[in-house]
Amino acid sequence: MLLASLAYLAAEFEERVMVPVAQLKETPVAALETLVTLYLDPEIASPRKVSVWYSFWGEASSRQEYYDICGRKDEDFAALVRDLVARAVALSGESHLDVDGITLGLIGALEVLWQGIAFQSEADIDREAARKQSMAFLRSVFPGQFGVGAAGAGPESARGRGDANGTTGVAAPPGVPAEAPRARGAPPDLPRHLPSWAYSDAMLLTAERERLFRPNWQVVGHEVEVPETGDFLSADLGGERALVVRDEKGVLRAFRNACRRRPHALVTARTGHFSDVIECKPHGLSHNLTGKVLHDGADGDLAPLEVKEKGGLILVRASSAAREGGPALTGWDAFAELVPVGVQEFEVAADWKLLVEQWLEGSPPRGRFLAPNQLVESSRDGVTILRALPLAPGRSRLQRLDYVARSGRGKTGSGAEGNASRPGHAKPTLPDAGLTQQIELAESTQTGLVASGDDIAETGPVSAALAQFRGSIAVLLPHLGTTPT
Repeated sequence: MLLASLAYLAAEFEERVMVPVAQLKETPVAALETLVTLYLDPEIASPRKVSVWYSFWGEASSRQEYYDICGRKDEDFAALVRDLVARAVALSGESHLDVDGITLGLIGALEVLWQGIAFQSEADIDREAARKQSMAFLRSVFPGQFGVGAAGAGPESARGRGDANGTTGVAAPPGVPAEAPRARGAPPDLPRHLPSWAYSDAMLLTAERERLFRPNWQVVGHEVEVPETGDFLSADLGGERALVVRDEKGVLRAFRNACRRRPHALVTARTGHFSDVIECKPHGLSHNLTGKVLHDGADGDLAPLEVKEKGGLILVRASSAAREGGPALTGWDAFAELVPVGVQEFEVAADWKLLVEQWLEGSPPRGRFLAPNQLVESSRDGVTILRALPLAPGRSRLQRLDYVARSGRGKTGSGAEGNASRPGHAKPTLPDAGLTQQIELAESTQTGLVASGDDIAETGPVSAALAQFRGSIAVLLPHLGTTPT
């Protein structure tokens, strides 16, 4: 009977903690927050159940059956936490962080909290304080992802703020934006604006990467950048790091730009060449140009991404994305007569959405917008593609890809004639006046949003395109907060 009780507890922990958390592993910030919440849930961490767990552990040294069940539970839990921490480290870009140390710290914090529960009555347990302590640890390691505005910050966070009457807001059903005044000329039920915290919220950024960036095609470059076997092109997709390689048969292949053993980038240069294998030298791993592993072991092949060529442009998206995601792949034929002449990137101290909103403010909006983050602009000299890429809550990167007619190579000042086919080697230039103005405006708006709190007020008209974009963000929010009348 005792063995059956332990097996029941182990199965309950698997079903109610491990399984739902593992299902969120592609969004590690959300998964870690869920893990903390479920680990401290009274149905799992009641004084009686925690005491029973420790009782069985106390007998485990003399009962192999107890040791097998308890040990397996702890090993599986530790492996899950380590996987989520590794993904969060990769998402943060802070490669210096020690995954094993962070994992040990989080598990240790949760274990100490469990011990406290074992010696208290339910009436004396402050579970919200325990959850805050755990989230404070994660926030100290990942301040950009588990920020104060994140859902993990507790009920005082932006998502739990009361409405104008001081009452607590109720989360809207998933996929349904909270009620807001309609934008002028916009379809019904689209929000006029987003709450100020939406431009610096870690949990929202995780959802944006998963729901908006991963399913959408991203322009990463041009076929002339990878003309020969072994040539590669790397790119940031907003929710994924991509590595595009031309294989021995001349076929373009795209992979996740990450080592299978640890989530560091395989290459950091934008363009380059592999002799015959794709290597991870720190771990001694090798793959051929089709992504197949070339050594014995459990590391496996490189994770594939989807890749397409349209008018000479190379577009990539996550292979697990919904098939209907991404812009309509039409109207790209004009690029067949164009070649790349330069790539520029600029760090922006503002959320990526603020850059996009500038593009969509006018009526009609500037250029051709490719959801969720790209703008194609034509001019007398050629075509420019702008990409707004999230780096962290309230921080982004603006990438500019310039293309000109084949007969006009080298006339834009972005690169010399000899570098036109390999724009990754063009000398970096300062942004033009228009781009500088965009960046300055976005950064100034970000500062204003942070300072304003909930006192956001937009009095001017909102274009239908801008309202539609904000609507795509609103469906990711559990609650929009107070909106202006």
